[in-house]
Amino acid sequence: MTEPKGLKTGIILEDEGLIHSNDIDRVLAIQANGTEDKSGKNRRLFGSILCDLNLLTPVETYQVLKKNNKLISLQDRLVSQNLLPASRVAQLSARSAETGISFLGLLLEENRVPKPVIQQMLLDLFRIPLRSISDIVFSEKKRKTLSSIIPAAEAGRHQIIPLVLKEETLLCAITDPDALCFIAELDKKIPQYRFTPVFVSFSGFSWFFKILYQKSFDPQKTAENVQEQPAEHAQENSAQKNRNLSPAPDFSVKISDPVREKDKILQLYEKYEQARQQMGCTAQPGRKPAFLQFIQKQHQAVIQNYRCRAVAFSFEKQGDRIMILAIPVKQET
Repeated sequence: MTEPKGLKTGIILEDEGLIHSNDIDRVLAIQANGTEDKSGKNRRLFGSILCDLNLLTPVETYQVLKKNNKLISLQDRLVSQNLLPASRVAQLSARSAETGISFLGLLLEENRVPKPVIQQMLLDLFRIPLRSISDIVFSEKKRKTLSSIIPAAEAGRHQIIPLVLKEETLLCAITDPDALCFIAELDKKIPQYRFTPVFVSFSGFSWFFKILYQKSFDPQKTAENVQEQPAEHAQENSAQKNRNLSPAPDFSVKISDPVREKDKILQLYEKYEQARQQMGCTAQPGRKPAFLQFIQKQHQAVIQNYRCRAVAFSFEKQGDRIMILAIPVKQET
């Protein structure tokens, strides 16, 4: 990270009214005096220093940097530090989209990267610790209060769960950095609480989810029904299973800005629904908003992971499923 890059980040945060110009100079001085390896890759991140100085919270930093495409993702750091090959990172990302389990959750389950290394990486990138859920003591008396602050549906949708409420501070477990954006919403919605996030493993999240909400957490169901994961099984009878299914439509859209190009996403949605119905799936009205949200999230993930200028979305039929493919579009030369 060079000084001009840090300066740009500082200007963005200053424009948001979160810091002052003298804060920028202070952070750059700390970066310049900090220790780093010969490659220069271990210099402390601009936003992390602001958090250490208590000038910003991790939630504020993440939200602003995400909005301005200035985030360094966990996937990026794994590849840049040669901890995992890019091909393996892509495989885990694809599996995350398919199963509904966060990338971090799969990374911890795989145990290919040592847990202490992941812990340090999460601190470096987000200033949020990784904790073991077994360290948390559940209070039965707090069940009603905790579950009312974050209901089960929202907890499953964002993979965030309230752990401990002490005075006005609520400790929340998350399995994915993007849950910080939901915490920002909670800050505005419920200002009487201070939300403090910690990362936990997916297995730990599922275990505590069952304790608090008294029902099991199914990430696959959440991915399909809430996030509109485009990998649904056709509901067919025994006679239909033997028929030749129609191929996926030959349709593709290239999207640079999913907010401004909403019409393209709607075209994609219409073609997707047509393909599902051709395969025997029952029409389910009212899913358009969730589909839009899903495409926007996948667009951002591809842009961040591949540093591309646009994403091409198309269809592919895999067995009895219609899949949506997201292909990075590189900068033209």
